[in-house]
Amino acid sequence: MIDEFDGVKVRDEIDRVDRVRKRSPWFFDKNISQADEDTYITELAEMMDDKVIAHTRQQIGIRRGEELEDKKVLVVDFGSTFSKIGLFDTATEEFDLRYVPTYVEDLRLSLAEGLGVKEECEQRGDGTNDRNSGLAPNWVPLSREMSKFDIKLPCSSAKGGLKMVTVSMVKEESGFAAELAALTSGAKLINTYEGKLSEEQAQAIYEEDQPEIILLAGGVDNGGDTETQLHNARMLAKWSKAAAYTKYGVPVIYAGNQDVRDQVERIFKAEGVDIRLTPNVMPEVNTFCIEVVNEAIRDLFQTIIIRGKGFDVVEEYMSAPFIPTPRAAFWGVNLLAKGYGQEEGFGNILALDIGGATTDFYSNVSDNPLYHYPGDDPIRQVKRTILKTPNTPLAYRRVEGKYGLAYDAENVKELERFQSGAMKADLERFFNRRYPDYQPDGSDFGQFLSRVDGRLEIDLDRYLSWLTAHPHSLPSTDEENATRSFLAKEILAVATGNNLGHVVETDTYFLQYGVNFFNQPCTTLLIGGTIYHKCKDGGNHDRDLELIARGALFNEAEGYVLRPHGEVLLDASYMVSILGGLYGRIDPERALRVLKRNLVPLPMDCEPET
Repeated sequence: MIDEFDGVKVRDEIDRVDRVRKRSPWFFDKNISQADEDTYITELAEMMDDKVIAHTRQQIGIRRGEELEDKKVLVVDFGSTFSKIGLFDTATEEFDLRYVPTYVEDLRLSLAEGLGVKEECEQRGDGTNDRNSGLAPNWVPLSREMSKFDIKLPCSSAKGGLKMVTVSMVKEESGFAAELAALTSGAKLINTYEGKLSEEQAQAIYEEDQPEIILLAGGVDNGGDTETQLHNARMLAKWSKAAAYTKYGVPVIYAGNQDVRDQVERIFKAEGVDIRLTPNVMPEVNTFCIEVVNEAIRDLFQTIIIRGKGFDVVEEYMSAPFIPTPRAAFWGVNLLAKGYGQEEGFGNILALDIGGATTDFYSNVSDNPLYHYPGDDPIRQVKRTILKTPNTPLAYRRVEGKYGLAYDAENVKELERFQSGAMKADLERFFNRRYPDYQPDGSDFGQFLSRVDGRLEIDLDRYLSWLTAHPHSLPSTDEENATRSFLAKEILAVATGNNLGHVVETDTYFLQYGVNFFNQPCTTLLIGGTIYHKCKDGGNHDRDLELIARGALFNEAEGYVLRPHGEVLLDASYMVSILGGLYGRIDPERALRVLKRNLVPLPMDCEPET
């Protein structure tokens, strides 16, 4: 006789049925369509109302909206590979983008190149230009050009972005809240740990992960676990001196059980660790408070982290402090979704930004409908859907921190499709069909192709390594453009597969997890350097852009992933983060109007190419 259910002893069969009814009530009541697994999360998309706008304007000395008329605005994003220098005229509403390499040794060089004075800044007194001379550049020309702008707003993901590690008690509870707090603040989450840290794990955090901020969470208030929090605090404090990669040390944010708040603070201060205390990110089971932790992360980024990365030499030219680029992009996406004032938004938006080091995922939708099977199978058509995660956030950000098309291209080799050979086979099939007459040559790209028995083969392994070793290289031929577009599609498929909702089919039900983008209207927005270059280089890259978009859209082969299937828009002018996110915080109606005018619809062919 089986005398337990779900790991709990039961008295008899009646007790078992009662437990089944409590755990899965939809078996007994057809009117119930969601699981009782509620999680309560504070709003993740930062509010943009009159009060917020007024506060942001005040930070840069603007008191009234009329003061924004006839202004010259500079908006800048220092990226990991390239920097985007945007020039905006509020009188004409014209926007001009300068796309230049990011010089991580001194970001002023990127700014100077974007404004056309880099050579002048580097010129020595004898009229020669030699970056290897050891002489410091003359920044007077840069100051002259910057003085021409009334408003100057920066963001950055250069030098690795804002790298964080979270340490929590239980992955599904405090770990989930800690990850959300890190990601929605604009951080790149490089690792997560749960439970009591071992000596080896604590050492690895500082010597291998090398974060810039550690977020320590776990335990509910008023009687929750304290032993784990104190243990982890001691381990992190003990190994903090191993952070030889930063002269300022690694600050820790404690957002766990407030019962031991003072003890945790003493442990870290005794070892000289910069400890920041916030309210509990999970004060009660399934109740999450994200914003308070967000604010602590932003404060650290805008002070210690900016100084540690050397961004402060650029910030002195600006009207406002740096913010992480993903945070600016999230602002821009939220503005496009919700609208402002007399300018309506697009409604539901899924946005993806393919970068050189990471791929960012943004969502802002108003609903999470139940999945409805789209096919003709009569048995599946009558199956009910049970929503297993009823309070999944609708406005949120995620990041694929390992997959990009430059610095992190080599990480694509870790994907199952690469390791099984399926990715290479599909790429070669696609390439041979589109370019049957291509002849390999000795070019940068041609060296990775060969013709075997009349068929082109691509050494994808070597090509991905080459992309990582040459992060500033841009495709110079249609064939290489197509190949990188194929890889971008693969990365978007991973990003959406990992971060969109999905369904699991049982004999009786569809069990839905996460947000359903498939059964509701949703605009897919593609942003990033890959999109910008294909829109700007003068060629006809609609086929390549459509290929990339296929990675984000619903496909029957992975019908369980609830990808959208609506309109696709392209951020052809790279405006969403710098104009929408940066300038949009002080003049949202004008920023939104310009954004809507410049986003480019992408026509989608009914028959996908791959």
